[in-house]
Amino acid sequence: MEKNVKRIMEMEEILDEADRRIEALKEAIGAFEGYQSFIRELDRYYTGPEWKEDFSLDEEGKLPAGLKRGVLSEDAVYELLERNREMLELLNGSREKRIYDISQEVFGCKVFPGDPSPERSEIMKIREGAVCNLTAIKMCAHNGTHVDAPYHFIDNGKKIDEVDLKNWIGWAYVAEHKGAISAADAEEILRKAKQAEQERNSRCYGTAAGKNGGDCDAARRILVKGEAFVTEEAAKVFAEKQLLLFGNESQTVGPEDAPMNVHLIMLGAEVVLLEGIRLAEVKEGVYMLNAAPINLGGADGAPCRAVLIGEN
Repeated sequence: MEKNVKRIMEMEEILDEADRRIEALKEAIGAFEGYQSFIRELDRYYTGPEWKEDFSLDEEGKLPAGLKRGVLSEDAVYELLERNREMLELLNGSREKRIYDISQEVFGCKVFPGDPSPERSEIMKIREGAVCNLTAIKMCAHNGTHVDAPYHFIDNGKKIDEVDLKNWIGWAYVAEHKGAISAADAEEILRKAKQAEQERNSRCYGTAAGKNGGDCDAARRILVKGEAFVTEEAAKVFAEKQLLLFGNESQTVGPEDAPMNVHLIMLGAEVVLLEGIRLAEVKEGVYMLNAAPINLGGADGAPCRAVLIGEN
């Protein structure tokens, strides 16, 4: 009995200490993340003209002798910013990710008026004595969730197998809109996307990456949630901004009764299109997109299994 009591006491002590340490860590993480705006200010100072001005004064011996000036040491600030970036990467990497399937099931999918619907036939069946089940399919390249290459509307445009994979795979911004997307709407969507992109880069790297770099380029891949379509004026805005990809929930990016001009504007600027996605469960924000199409050589479009990855 004495041994049991001792063991319980020891485990109870571990339990209490672990609880204290976890709570302390949560508080420390909160304080660390809350201090990022000040660290970004330090980074802005360090990479801007003000630091150079102060450094020159120090070199010339014009600053007070007793002034603490560790911030004027290149190594001290650089190393702190690097350590900060590493900690942020560690914290962000530990957060749970959620995968959103934003694709339609092919054989029950939406079909653009006039396009043939997908067909499936079982050409071998185990239940009928075959060694395996084998399915054959017949479908339009633009059924369900699919992508458009420039060749879809431009005879000398790039075909599916000629489009760089970076257009289909990378950071993307999901914006919510209903109805016609005007030029002003397009500008606002891009503004919000750029802001979200900068915030993510700042959060993940803790430096001026928010404005000067970082790996997140979500403002170049825009996905619109809701019953929306792109007007010609908005298409020109997206084309001028050199988007890599634009996606929407409709089976066509432009007005269903007159889609040609919008396609010509956007595909003419090599803005590839992702149509027929499903974003009901996805909130506005930045996500990692994978919408790589089936590699149909020489084709104008192709079906894809599009997914988004975001923090849960």
